Amino acid sequence: MKAGMKRTSVVFLLAAACVLTMALAAGAADLPKELEEARQALAGAMGEVGLSKGDPNLLLLTNAGYGSIGGLSTEAFVDTASHETGCSAGKRSLLAVHTSITEPLWCSVYRKDTGKLAFLKWTGKGFDRQVIDASPERILCPEGWKAAASGLMGPRAFSVISISLTWAVAPPWPLLQAATFHDHFCPGLNSGYMAGLYLMKNMPLSPGQRYVFVTAPGKCAADALQVLFNTTAGKGSGYSMAIGGPSLKTYAKEGVPPSLVAMRVDNKADTCEGRVLGFDWQKAYATTGVKAEEMAPEGGRGNPMFWIARARMSRALAAQPESQLLGYIAELKSFSGKAGLADRVAGGDPYAVAFQQ
Repeated sequence: MKAGMKRTSVVFLLAAACVLTMALAAGAADLPKELEEARQALAGAMGEVGLSKGDPNLLLLTNAGYGSIGGLSTEAFVDTASHETGCSAGKRSLLAVHTSITEPLWCSVYRKDTGKLAFLKWTGKGFDRQVIDASPERILCPEGWKAAASGLMGPRAFSVISISLTWAVAPPWPLLQAATFHDHFCPGLNSGYMAGLYLMKNMPLSPGQRYVFVTAPGKCAADALQVLFNTTAGKGSGYSMAIGGPSLKTYAKEGVPPSLVAMRVDNKADTCEGRVLGFDWQKAYATTGVKAEEMAPEGGRGNPMFWIARARMSRALAAQPESQLLGYIAELKSFSGKAGLADRVAGGDPYAVAFQQ
């Protein structure tokens, strides 16, 4: 290379570096004061967990884009967080957790190889930080859970810990999306994802067809199905109903109670094909090592085991191969009729209508 060309290349690179530096500085200057404070707090959290930008062991969770700082929306913090950490949705390392817009902005930085987790939250006057050991052996025990939940995370402990620990076992992306929409991982959410897999294999859609779901009782599975298939109440394709335990036992098969009715509706052909599906909890207990009494401990939600059992089971189920997941879904009844049958199922006791077909 000639000397003149070398000098030109060096000048060009220096100029480009200056432009980039000025752009980053301008971007920081354009941030509102509160979001600049969030950026600085996040930089401190990165130092706490001891990882460099872009490390594959890093997960960033945040409610940015949903949560607020006073009356200020926080969608700009998503880009800031990605720049500070090197995490992104495309790498499955930056996950936006759905919360109310009335909830303050928060984020967490999790290091999966050591379990160290730093949690940041806007308190009204600034950002406070809580650092915990969220490795499974430390956090999935009553003492560790109490310590985490009694700090800044408070009621957000289950969201942050369940998603972080389950993310570490590399669950499928649609399941991660369902968890961030649902705002936590729990076995009920996993069961909805499994039901979706079962339907795509055993009752797949053809052009012009759509799914309509009725979850009864209205539990976590509904949110997984909504994320997987865009079946919402506003589109007339996702419904939930309060059905009590005694009624469920009436329709149980080999100890498996129903949890939802899934229907494949073709309005043009005027057809409705349905399946009543249940989740085999006994099989889930056996394969994950979680006990039924741990899921319903004395003291209920006030007992750390209530949350620990759900986090443990969700993590264990998410790590299993798809072929194994299909075995947790039991088909209790199949039925068919005209397209209007879907409205009848959604309009009352769905199992009474389905089992009469």
